Amino acid sequence: MFLESRVGGGYAEKTILDYQDTHRLLLEVLGDIPVESLTHEHGRTLVQVLKKLPSNRTKKYPNHSIEEMMKLKNVSLMSDRTVTKHNEKVSALFNWAIKQGYTKENVFQGKMTRSLKKEIIEKHFTQDELKQILGNNLEQQSFDKNRPERFWVTRIAAYSGARLNEICQLNISDIRQEDEIWVMSLLNDAEDKSLKTQSSNRIVPLHSHLVEIGLLDYVENIRNSEVVKLFPNLKSETNTRYGSAVSRWFARYLKNLGIKKKGKNFHSFRHTVVNYLTSKQVYQPFIKELVGHSHGTMTMDVYAGRKPLEVLLNECVVKLDYGIKIDKIS
Repeated sequence: MFLESRVGGGYAEKTILDYQDTHRLLLEVLGDIPVESLTHEHGRTLVQVLKKLPSNRTKKYPNHSIEEMMKLKNVSLMSDRTVTKHNEKVSALFNWAIKQGYTKENVFQGKMTRSLKKEIIEKHFTQDELKQILGNNLEQQSFDKNRPERFWVTRIAAYSGARLNEICQLNISDIRQEDEIWVMSLLNDAEDKSLKTQSSNRIVPLHSHLVEIGLLDYVENIRNSEVVKLFPNLKSETNTRYGSAVSRWFARYLKNLGIKKKGKNFHSFRHTVVNYLTSKQVYQPFIKELVGHSHGTMTMDVYAGRKPLEVLLNECVVKLDYGIKIDKIS
């Protein structure tokens, strides 16, 4: 019932799957016991066990029980951030249950002690890293291997801050002109599309760099192939949807470039765009509009409405100038 409430609230499929994973983990750790038997000791036990479990447990140790995983030696454990996320999801479940009258207390709340020592992780790409990522290596990894989606998905992310799956699931018709401005339509308007939140639904102007290097020519070529998807090589997978193949390749690509480190992955493009535009003193609501973040207030989200495309283009998108020039892709 809790998950149904989340689906009805517009939560993305990936978020629902994450909740399901946490719920399964909760049952594995504590067992399927009556809600009224839960005590604060159960809340403490959950956190203690989570801190002893390996990272990526379902992929690395799919056939191991909780007890077996806790006995493993010399393995990488879940990060405090991951443990906190699991605990927060359990708390969300029980806060909902209290409001619905199914229980009276959330014994899981407040059991995660936050570390005073904060690890500083740089999540955005530096200028030098961007030059490596977007340089000649990207063309070789893409067109030389007949994988043009690698090039275009990466470039689009760097010049829009759009999420990986938002780009990978695009239809050809999602690249079009509105008010004489070329735009990218990021809308949850088809059964095979999924967006993270309601505020992720948006239409954003294409950066002139993408037009200059030949994105529209690529779109036209694909259109002539009489397919629907902009990147027909990509197939939807259960959990990570259309972005799976690009995600796996990009991790290898960063590793080969010597850039793969904690905090650096495809999602870093979003951090890069936000960081860069912030450094250029772009108006924060414009940045949030571009990357699909909620403005955080009823006034801005509901009453301010969407910004005119021309304003978003000229006051935000065009400010993304990394100084990286390449010839038009033929």
